[in-house]
Amino acid sequence: MQYSFVFLCLIFTVFSLQAKCDDEVKAGVNWTGCDKSNLDLSGVNLQGAILRRVNFTNSNLSKARLQAADLSFSKLENTKFVSARMERARLNNAKIDKADFSLAVMDNARFSRALIKQTVFNSGKLNKTDFYEAKIEVSLFEKAELDKANFSRASLVSANFRNIAGVDAVFKQADLEGADFTGANLNAAKFEQANLINVKFNQADLSAASIQGAVIDDAVFTGAKLSSTIWVKYQRCRNGSVGICK
Repeated sequence: MQYSFVFLCLIFTVFSLQAKCDDEVKAGVNWTGCDKSNLDLSGVNLQGAILRRVNFTNSNLSKARLQAADLSFSKLENTKFVSARMERARLNNAKIDKADFSLAVMDNARFSRALIKQTVFNSGKLNKTDFYEAKIEVSLFEKAELDKANFSRASLVSANFRNIAGVDAVFKQADLEGADFTGANLNAAKFEQANLINVKFNQADLSAASIQGAVIDDAVFTGAKLSSTIWVKYQRCRNGSVGICK
């Protein structure tokens, strides 16, 4: 009798889980652990949805409303989020490969410890977004808004940050080897103890920024604004310094 009861409970649990994954698209839906790959979800409303450990491979969520949604630990391979609204969304520990977040609004979103490869964030709004200890390979942030974004201890090798707005952005102890910040606005940004080997800062605005304790071997600062920049060995560059800290 006891075994029959346990068996019935297991059957009920299985059907309950299946029903959850079949729940309609709506704000606040719980699709934890579900397979939502190869779907057209463009323009849907998933605000506040619980989407942890969901497989969104090859799915299209362009222009979707994902404010405050939780996509932590999810698989986002070839997933499109073009022009999506993702303010305060959580993507902590997500596996993101060849995804497209172009023009997405992601202010105050969280990507802590996410694995991100060959992904596009071009022209997105990522102000105050948190990438703490994220591992980011060969990804594009060109013309993105990254004011007060946090990349502390992140790996950002060969990332493209050309022409970004990164006022007060934080790159403390980040690995930025080979990254490109050409034309970026990095006023008051923090690069303390970062790896800046072979980084390009051509025509960037580093006024009042700090690179104290950073490794800058073969980094290029041609035309960079360095007014009041705190240099590697803690000296402050003179106002009007361009290209060379004087």
